[in-house]
Amino acid sequence: MADTMIRRLPGSALHTLFPDDPFIRWDLARPHRSDIWAYGDAVGFQRHSHSRHIHGVSLIGNDDVPSLLDAVLADLPPEVNGLGVERRFLPLLEDRLGTRMTGGGDWDWMWTERAPHPIAAEDALVELDDVHDAAEISALYEVGNPSAESEPGSGRTRLWLGLRERGELVAVGAIHLTPGGAPHLAGIVVHPGLRGRGLGATVTAGLTRRAIAEHGVCTLGMYAENDRARALYQGLGFTVARAWASRRLQPSS
Repeated sequence: MADTMIRRLPGSALHTLFPDDPFIRWDLARPHRSDIWAYGDAVGFQRHSHSRHIHGVSLIGNDDVPSLLDAVLADLPPEVNGLGVERRFLPLLEDRLGTRMTGGGDWDWMWTERAPHPIAAEDALVELDDVHDAAEISALYEVGNPSAESEPGSGRTRLWLGLRERGELVAVGAIHLTPGGAPHLAGIVVHPGLRGRGLGATVTAGLTRRAIAEHGVCTLGMYAENDRARALYQGLGFTVARAWASRRLQPSS
């Protein structure tokens, strides 16, 4: 892209401009439903977070991101309540937004098209029912990670896999679908008293294997500071496609 004029393009252009980008290909609906901003090598596009609470604009590109960010901020739709840039541009975001930033985090979007090496304990995985087992799944989240992105019983999850010991659910994880139609791992939780035994790796491997068998790809998002999770995912074959810094916005006065 050599054009140095700020342009508004139809969303259908996004996948054409970045045909080989795994994040664009697998995370975003095709065609993209809203117009995009383009300037030189940089593009900005609207995106709903998988948690459904943030309606943000994400920017990708290299040297032209600063100019594009200025244009986006001058033309920000009123419903947008977040901005995301690749982490190397976080100082730029902080400079432009200052006190308008109210929170957010740094996270990595990862993907793989390769099934992981088998883990023997995968044989013990059981498929759970989103409605029938919702209370049991929710109870595990309450003790293991109340903020986990899961929503049992809502119909959002395409597949639940779990592990039981003595009849009690001790580990669980889910597959959601991205707007791009790709399986996305979510809500992987292990009972706090049983961590360190590889139960999370077993659930993750089983979900990944099922995702790739059905769709040929598996995706996930992880907090950037979680080194333990990073080692686990990399060991299962995942690689980082985009390293994001996402920040929430206060309404402009």
